[in-house]
Amino acid sequence: MKTLIKLTGSVVVLAMLGVVMAYLAGFFETKIPVDFRGVVPSTVDGQIIKVEVTTEPLIEKAAGTVRAKVETVISPLVTARISSISVRSGDQVKKGAVLVQLDSRELKARVDQAHQEMIAAKARYDQAEKEYKRFQNIYKAGGGAVSKSKLDQVESVYTAARAELTRARRQEDEAETALSHSTLKAPISGRVVERYAEPGDTAGQGVPLLRLYDPDSLRLEASVRESVASKLSKAQRLTTEIDAIDKRFTSVLDEIVPSADPGSRSFLVKVDLKDKSGLFPGMFGRLLIPIGQTKKIYVPIEAVTRVGQLDFVIVKSEKGPTRRYVRLGTAEDDRVQVVSGLSQGEEILVRRHK
Repeated sequence: MKTLIKLTGSVVVLAMLGVVMAYLAGFFETKIPVDFRGVVPSTVDGQIIKVEVTTEPLIEKAAGTVRAKVETVISPLVTARISSISVRSGDQVKKGAVLVQLDSRELKARVDQAHQEMIAAKARYDQAEKEYKRFQNIYKAGGGAVSKSKLDQVESVYTAARAELTRARRQEDEAETALSHSTLKAPISGRVVERYAEPGDTAGQGVPLLRLYDPDSLRLEASVRESVASKLSKAQRLTTEIDAIDKRFTSVLDEIVPSADPGSRSFLVKVDLKDKSGLFPGMFGRLLIPIGQTKKIYVPIEAVTRVGQLDFVIVKSEKGPTRRYVRLGTAEDDRVQVVSGLSQGEEILVRRHK
């Protein structure tokens, strides 16, 4: 008797466990078949439209970065203390504008010293020239008043004085050139990107102080896989999109670097952007390259009904309105792409909003 009771209890427990598992598996829920008519009322109001296939260009998207074609770094050619810097990051400058002024007192002193040496050399040269011409005239007159060796000696002094004057003039030019390097001017019209120093700092020869670029020279540089890059040509018109400002630009292919990256098997492609408003170097962008055509089906969003995690459309058939499962793609404005589930020529119902 006890054995029978234990057996009955085990059966009850197993039965309850089976019921629970069936419930969790959705056994007691109503199933929606892929094609059925029963849940679609015959009185559904709406517009019947025919499914059409549209042909669109197949686009290759190549990621890239906005960079300036014309960019320059301002660095001094002499070592001196910085007296002033007239610009900061973001400032617009015109070509020839003074950007940095270095302490020029020592350089001015060198110019004055070189100038005085040039004056002294010029005086010695003038005196040597007079002497040479005077002895030369006496020698040509004859009479033996001036020997040939004496004339040669005077001529040697004259030649040395002329060489000394030339050296002094070049030293003066070098000093003046060094003085001009104490004033750093903008080589291009553009915008300042970085400022690396402050007044009072010591500017070292060749050490960057400022970096600026020409906003009108901005372009997108993108890595394009080799099979696509080989079909591109210079001056080809393309489209570029910049995510940060949510905008598309018309672009013209400006340059293809004639060397592929062996790691990614891609070429660096540079395109000029016609409209550069709102763009800054370093922005992320995509180069849209047409590589062929593809066929797609779009339907109005109102034609799609979602049941749980599934999407359905109502298709007109010989049996009447039928609900059919479809797989959707990307949505654009008031329409959505149907990846599978519909064919060209079929008719679907677009519900009317009440």
